This record gives sequence, C-alpha cells and structure tokens, in this order.
Amino acid sequence: MTPLAKYIWLIRLLQKADMTFGEINNQWLRDRRNTEDENIPILKRTFHNHINAIRKEYGIRIECGRGYKYYIADPDKNVGTKVELLSVLNMLSETVADGKLNKSLYVEDYFDLFRDEKVKVVMDAIKTRHKVRLANMRNIRKTDKYLVLTIAPYQLHYISSKWYIIGQTDEFGLMRIPLSYYRGSGRITDVSYNYPSKYTEEEYCKMIYGISNESVNLTIKISRPILDYDKYPLMPFQQNVEYTSKLTHLWFSKYTPVYSAIINFELPKSAFALYTLKNKLVKYHYKVMNDVDPFELFTEEQYNEAMSIPVIL
Repeated sequence: MTPLAKYIWLIRLLQKADMTFGEINNQWLRDRRNTEDENIPILKRTFHNHINAIRKEYGIRIECGRGYKYYIADPDKNVGTKVELLSVLNMLSETVADGKLNKSLYVEDYFDLFRDEKVKVVMDAIKTRHKVRLANMRNIRKTDKYLVLTIAPYQLHYISSKWYIIGQTDEFGLMRIPLSYYRGSGRITDVSYNYPSKYTEEEYCKMIYGISNESVNLTIKISRPILDYDKYPLMPFQQNVEYTSKLTHLWFSKYTPVYSAIINFELPKSAFALYTLKNKLVKYHYKVMNDVDPFELFTEEQYNEAMSIPVIL
C-alpha cells in the first residue's frame, strides 16, 4: 500500500468515527488481513508522520481530543472533495505507466470527479493507452469541424470547474479540448497509442496554456501563505519565491507573526494562462505588485472564450 493510499484509508476511517490509536491499529490489522501488511501494526511515530503529511500536503487536520481519540478537525468533517482528489491521484499513481502521473493529471484543489462520465472514460483510456472518440451530437445539423474527434489522451486538466483533455487528434493534431463541449460519455476505441517519449516541461506548459511568442511578467504578494510554494508551485511558469514575516499587533493578541510570500511568474501572453492563474488565486488574499495589472490585458469575453472552445495547439 502506497503512503497516499494509507492517508486515504486513515481519513475515511476517521470520517466515520473518532478513534484512539489502539482502535485505529486494530482496524488497520483487520483491513490488511491476507495482504503483504498482515500482522504489521502502525508505529506511533509513523502514525504521527502520516498526520503531519496529511496536514501539510493536503490541508486536512487530524487532532487528538478527549479520551485520546483522534478526529478530523475540519468544520463538519467536510473533506469529501479532498478525499476524492487523493483517491484519483492514488489510482493514477498505481496505474499510469512510466511515472508520468504529474503530467497526466492537472487539478485544482477542489473538484467533483464523478459528475461527468467522460472523465472516467478518459482516465481509463489514459491508463490503458487507448484512443477516445468524442462526439458533439448537439450540433449534428450544423457545420462543425469539431463535431467528432478521435484523440490519444495525454493529460486531463481540471481548471475553473471545467475538465479539459490534452492529446493528439487524428483530425487536427495536438489539441486542448473542453469535455463540456461534447455531449454524452464518449467511448474508448480499440486503437492503442504510445505516450510521447519527448515530453519535456516546456512542452507540458505549452500544451496546457497554448503557444505564445510573447510573455508577461507578473509579481504577486500573498498574505499568510498556507503552502510551501517552492514545493507546490501555483503554475508551471512560477519563478523565484521570497518568504517574509513580521510581528503585527492584532486585536486578539499583543503580537502575532504575519507571513507573506512574493512570487514571480513569466507566463505566455495568453488569456487561458492568465485566467487559469487568476482563478487559482481567488482563494488567497493576494495583491498584484506590477504597475500595470497583467490580468487586465484581456476582456472578460476573451477570457470566457479561451476557457470554453477547442484550441489547436
């Protein structure tokens, strides 16, 4: 069982009930019966390492309360969307070949995976390396060059509440396609494909955000950062990060340390790239440090268009 799978197991267990360390260990031994982990209990130190990793990497707090029982400290234990994310990452890490997990799935912090049947189909196609056929039956009476596509799926992206598929189409070559453009679930074909051998970080960025000969420099300041931005960059185009802290007098405390981070980006001059970053920043308290706000380069109509139509890369 991978560390990520153990995190998911522990979170789901504590979603059902608060438990002592001994009760957690007993349940672990019952669940792992007839497996490679049979009769191997969890060490207390390992258990606390798991708790620390879950809090630091996924923002889910597990604490020890009355009766030495561990519990999920999030309000109303509402961690379902986070567990869905962990489950998807774990599934892909166990099945996607060649260690290309991070380049096959790109997601934001929260999403509802199982609303769209097409997502399941594409994920299965990525795992088995088979092409997918998508059809837009809504426009069957109209002239639509994107009406039917056969695509070798390289990546799935979830950006601003929309799923995108990146891959090589038989009809138009490399494309970024919003799955919402196509009605129905799609289907996996019998035609297999090989994952690109030359899959560099530069090409990865281009495939997500489009190709642009012009770039935009952007500097933002985030107050009270909750992530290690060096380890978990907001965007592939993120450059150097500067962390600062200062003591500030607040009404509920004499002096409280306030942390902030200044992050630099060099993005392609693309509505898709800027829109994506801006939507990722919504959940942070941030300030644009540029004299001219790069987010104002495009109109709202241009941003919406960049997020909603198929794009040939």
